[in-house]
Amino acid sequence: MKTIAHRGGMGKGMQNTPAGVRLAAQHQADFVELDVVRAADGEFHCAHFGWDTKSKLRECLAELGPHMRLIAHLKGNDTEADLICVAEYLAPHLPWEKVVFASHRSGVLRRMRQLMPDVRLARFGLLPALGALWKQQPWDCCMINQVVLTRWLVKALQQRGYEVFASCVWELRSRRSVQELGVDGAFMNLR
Repeated sequence: MKTIAHRGGMGKGMQNTPAGVRLAAQHQADFVELDVVRAADGEFHCAHFGWDTKSKLRECLAELGPHMRLIAHLKGNDTEADLICVAEYLAPHLPWEKVVFASHRSGVLRRMRQLMPDVRLARFGLLPALGALWKQQPWDCCMINQVVLTRWLVKALQQRGYEVFASCVWELRSRRSVQELGVDGAFMNLR
């Protein structure tokens, strides 16, 4: 099971920061999930809707360990132009096989799939995952809160060709019980 460092580190002042990414690298996380927003000046930052320190995305990327991959959690209702900008911004820093673009918005992912057919996409939420059981969706990964995940749902989605990541941000289940669901990866809160 792959480990995903939720916002890098979750300790005070570590979310979406270079220090949080360093902590994820020290824990040998497979992925680091960073909340990506675009500032008025066009610079990309890591911030959860401004609720935490805004670090420059490039500073966070500089701290990625050589084996680590990035989940770029796109926080807005990004336009096609925004998506092109973020893709162009990331391209010099990471090969596409090390990037997953994630969103809570299906429209954003559909636009990204049209622009870049070969990138990996992930959709957060139970309802979109259930919909993916009946109709193929443009994303490759389903990210579902671990509280509502069942082994049946994980297997059904995997049989449809999706990877399944458990969003364990509240950590109500143990790592072992999440692993027993058969998920491909799980979010962890590192401190």
